[in-house]
Amino acid sequence: MVNWLVASGKWLVVLLFLIQAGFAASGGNAFHAKKYFEQGRYEAAYNQYLLALKEAKKEADLVAEGRILISMATLANHAMQYEESAKLLDLVRVNTLDETSKESFYRTYMEFYNLQSKYKEAFEIAKKNSSKKPSAAFCGEAAIAAAGSKNSSEADAYLKKINKSDSPGQLAFYSAKVADLNGEKPRELYENALRISTEKKQFFISGLILLRLAEITGNKDYAARSAAVFGELGLAKPFQKAEEAAK
Repeated sequence: MVNWLVASGKWLVVLLFLIQAGFAASGGNAFHAKKYFEQGRYEAAYNQYLLALKEAKKEADLVAEGRILISMATLANHAMQYEESAKLLDLVRVNTLDETSKESFYRTYMEFYNLQSKYKEAFEIAKKNSSKKPSAAFCGEAAIAAAGSKNSSEADAYLKKINKSDSPGQLAFYSAKVADLNGEKPRELYENALRISTEKKQFFISGLILLRLAEITGNKDYAARSAAVFGELGLAKPFQKAEEAAK
């Protein structure tokens, strides 16, 4: 199950067809897709989002359509299919979205850049599109972007906006990543973040942390564990990257 997105090279063509066509009814499929995503069932989530997109088009619901495209872009981000992610995000009609969906769009675009270590581009998005009460996920991606752009004080300010009680796993991961980018010793922070992400079943974050711990420590066991996580998620490119690190 390691290559669901890579193997389906024609999926974006199908998606573009659906964007132009129009079909059936939307909330239920999007709800189930989100559940599949949370369970780490990426292929099932992707297929369910395709069905939800059909429904949103028939309903002429641009907000629902935008949310679905953003969610699919997140799947592509995690699969390291960045060209496809960019195409999906380009299809979103941002001016039709509500404020929550707009923030999700900008958070996903920051993640798109951060995962490629393009921190300056992500930081520009953060500076231009932060709301009065940004979500933990938005603040975390903004913190990574700031730290990667050598704006450590702004990175700390974003981290302070994350409510520890509401988002302990996110705060732990983003704190470790910021410390790493600031040139500090992040191993203990990453190990703490791994413990929480494992407890919370945040599979993708666990895979990322294990891979980074392998890079920091030279311990190939971390890389092998990362490969196992990404393999179970069906994410081919992250799996291959972790397998290379495990050799």
